[in-house]
Amino acid sequence: MKKAIVLALILTLVSATGLYAHDPFIEKQGDEFVVLYGHPDKGKFEAYKIEFLKDVKAYDKTGKAVPTEIKPHTQGAAISGEKAPAVIILVFDRGCMVKTPEGYKNVSKRDAKDVIESFKGAKYNKNIWQWNDRFSKPLGGKMELVPLKNPLALKAGDKLPFQVLYDGKPLAGATVAAEGVEKDALKTDPNGRAEIVIKKSGLNIVKANIKTPTPNDPDADALIETANIAFMVK
Repeated sequence: MKKAIVLALILTLVSATGLYAHDPFIEKQGDEFVVLYGHPDKGKFEAYKIEFLKDVKAYDKTGKAVPTEIKPHTQGAAISGEKAPAVIILVFDRGCMVKTPEGYKNVSKRDAKDVIESFKGAKYNKNIWQWNDRFSKPLGGKMELVPLKNPLALKAGDKLPFQVLYDGKPLAGATVAAEGVEKDALKTDPNGRAEIVIKKSGLNIVKANIKTPTPNDPDADALIETANIAFMVK
């Protein structure tokens, strides 16, 4: 009985602080922008397949789209281009995931035993290094978190309003996660809007996610999608 309770607690903690807390993050290394995946706030990352990186778009400081190239990297993938981008948006998709008593596996529920939970998930990541008012408007992602003021000009204690869009339309009821926001305590309003208080200097990540049941999908029971922005606060 005690072993069962301990196992249940371990699985709960993994779900709360492990996979769902994983984020793609871009780190500038020399002339390359390396796509990392894991826990940016803790500096812990894991290897991944370059095929998980589905799409990349970049914009310069004038708000103009600039060409980029995805290249293999020891940590997964790197992005390079002729100009240093002010913003990079990427789509990161690992495909099917299942949770079993042995932990998480990157397979469909049809290819696993003793499945506790199964899902597919896409992450829509926006990294901001320089600001242009163009970036307070949608840039066309399927799911997108749009900051409604310049996050780079904020400091700890300031508020950041934002809007979450899905297929260009406001997404109500998306769960918001950020430093200082309790789990499941904040959701977007009917206009897809929410506001958080910046709690710290340095790297900040603000994200919103939705979970959609997929009862007719033989590979997964749900689709979990997350949109986030990553930026530095002085």
